Amino acid sequence: MDQLTREDIAAAAAAHQELGPHFDGAVAESLVERIGAEIDKRVDARLGEAGGRRPRSVRRPAEPAGQLNWPATVLAVGSMCLGVGATAVVLNSNGSGSGPTSGQVFLAVMIWVILGVINVTQARRR
Repeated sequence: MDQLTREDIAAAAAAHQELGPHFDGAVAESLVERIGAEIDKRVDARLGEAGGRRPRSVRRPAEPAGQLNWPATVLAVGSMCLGVGATAVVLNSNGSGSGPTSGQVFLAVMIWVILGVINVTQARRR
């Protein structure tokens, strides 16, 4: 660890003592970011020595805690609404009132499996 990083961590610890318990979260978050940056530098240096490259997925910045991913949320809620509607149409399409047939149940299950695959695939892309 270089001298500047050590000084930053020591300054954060001193600030923690001066600021008191009300700022614990902010001081801890700052320390985690600094330590994370130091770890990233070390990993980059080791990979550089070995001639390797970091995968792109590792370089992606983390989302701030508590931030909602609106496109994924809209996709999930929208697909559930469409799934409920499609399931209702499929299960009530015979009009005889005797209950759904096995073919209708199969189609309803397939609707939800397909929607699940779409949502899981989208979630993994992030």
